[in-house]
Amino acid sequence: MIEVVDNYFPDWLVEGVSKELELMPVTYTNSSHKDFENTKFFGNTLMKDDMFTGQYWWFIDYFNRCIYNDVCRSYNISHCARVLLNAQLPNMNGSDHIDADDENHLSVIYMGHGNSGDTVFESKRVPFKLGRMVIFNSHLVHRGEAPTEGYRVSLGAVYPLFDPFQLSNVLGGTHDHIGSHGSVSSH
Repeated sequence: MIEVVDNYFPDWLVEGVSKELELMPVTYTNSSHKDFENTKFFGNTLMKDDMFTGQYWWFIDYFNRCIYNDVCRSYNISHCARVLLNAQLPNMNGSDHIDADDENHLSVIYMGHGNSGDTVFESKRVPFKLGRMVIFNSHLVHRGEAPTEGYRVSLGAVYPLFDPFQLSNVLGGTHDHIGSHGSVSSH
């Protein structure tokens, strides 16, 4: 299942978020693989396990509430495992990867800034469109292509399709739900 959602957010919000994303701090130490030299790109982890990793950003809070209560309401999502900011320049292609080690997670990519850099799956290519959301099972192989020009920024969110806090109680402790395929993945 790969679902594309266009025009969910009003144009004024999409444009405002785009301007903010263009100025967000990033590092050049992110990769969709543990071997950072393979596919290094810019990025930043914005949220992990429902907690902001740095400064609070209003759009992530709003975005997650839209996912929980509207866009993905049928999945009964109540927890955000992570939100990553992925940024690329021309010739900075991502590589094929998965966002979780099992099929019990849902990924949502938000195409936040730029004008090119498709998201490519084994069976489908989703063209870059500002404000577009791409929803899919986190175990699907995908990659983010570099923009043909300028600066491309996407947000990659991962949501467990179960209550991780109930699972933690059953297992008797904490449990890492996200794959071991690197800390950040390019979308």
